[in-house]
Amino acid sequence: MKILLSNDDGIDSPFLIALADVFSKSHDVLVAAPASEQSWIGKAMSRRGTVQLEAVDNFPCLAYKLTGTPSDCVNIALEHLCAGPPDAVVSGINIGHNAGLSFIASSGTIGAALEGALQRLPAFAASLYLDPDQFKTIGERAKPLSEEMDKHLRHAAKILETQVTQITEAAPTSYGVVHSFNFPCRNMEKARIVKARAARTVSRSLFKREGNSFQFDYHPLETMAQDKISDRELIHRGDISHTIIDFTTLDDTSY
Repeated sequence: MKILLSNDDGIDSPFLIALADVFSKSHDVLVAAPASEQSWIGKAMSRRGTVQLEAVDNFPCLAYKLTGTPSDCVNIALEHLCAGPPDAVVSGINIGHNAGLSFIASSGTIGAALEGALQRLPAFAASLYLDPDQFKTIGERAKPLSEEMDKHLRHAAKILETQVTQITEAAPTSYGVVHSFNFPCRNMEKARIVKARAARTVSRSLFKREGNSFQFDYHPLETMAQDKISDRELIHRGDISHTIIDFTTLDDTSY
């Protein structure tokens, strides 16, 4: 299959490079990712200014970095970089989970996949839950991935590759649907893939104030009680959550 890969952690994310390596073994892959981290930006697009393109050579496939948002990267790649429509758009693997509505609505990883879904392509977003120490070390690129984390990450990438292949071949056309997978931080060999609804997470202030200046300062979000198991509960117990985010159902309401 022809696969377009993107992310929101930037072209230098070790998670993106590992994903490209795994997918390139079986598929024709093109990478188009932000030149720098674009987390928490959702499906924002660069309305003003210009987006610059540059090829990069440390991937096992064609790869480009762009000075835009994740959605910019997918939009530009589909029209200007891909030889033809890809069979699927895959975004990730995100450094940290994207479980719960607050994360889903804010995630550039989800935003990149949604751009593909709105162009009637099968779309997938993948994220890997990390504990605080793992997140700090990997997010800040403080040191290379440990052998254990690299093995864990590639295990997740292989599971994702299987899911992308099976889902795309079963339903090759799609519109407005993003398949979001969240992987646990340990013991991937014991993890089950379970379909789950997104947790209902309650947003709160994410900024600290110093005078008239505000700086992003993440705090854990409250999770509302739900009748059915959520994506957040699954990854915390060590399983893989599969949430089907169907944006076409947003207007399924009686007026």
